[in-house]
Amino acid sequence: MSSPNPWIGIIMTRSLKTIPMIIVLAILIGCAASGESVRIDPTVRLTVEFYDAHWNGLEIPVSGQCGDCGGMGNSPALRIRGLPAEANEVIVEFNDLRIPDLAEYGGHGSLAVATGGRDWVVLPSVREESMSLPVGVRCVHKHRCVVYGHRAGAYKAPCGCGQGNEYVAVIKAVRRSGEDTVVLAVTEFALGIF
Repeated sequence: MSSPNPWIGIIMTRSLKTIPMIIVLAILIGCAASGESVRIDPTVRLTVEFYDAHWNGLEIPVSGQCGDCGGMGNSPALRIRGLPAEANEVIVEFNDLRIPDLAEYGGHGSLAVATGGRDWVVLPSVREESMSLPVGVRCVHKHRCVVYGHRAGAYKAPCGCGQGNEYVAVIKAVRRSGEDTVVLAVTEFALGIF
């Protein structure tokens, strides 16, 4: 019986070694396409907590459910700590993991709040389907739920109406200068099921 071609083993080994490089490259290309570059410090750990007693990360409270499902349509107020000194803004992207079109890049809206030089910020609660935002908060991207018949706005509250949709927020500490944004730290935070 002839032995297998030794070149196949070498190619396979090299391919496996390049997988992490390919993943990093894909992330960087995705960020570049969205106008962001990445310079994450692996020692930075963002801490996120609800600044609103109604939210617990398990189930979306009535105050946080969309108006179409009988809720009040308010986003959770979030406190983010452990920001890198270089960060001048925090971006929060709200996503519904069950719906592919809304599962990333702020499908339910992306909001930002300036750090003011602090190592912590509070993103206040905002009302769904509105562009009227609290002082110091800006809309990075409007929610994409309009394709499902909802009114436009900076944010759309969880609207699974009890179907078990999983909602998360992706929090990014960034250094923003004009149109350039450098991501310095990122974490995902569970909002709850609805």
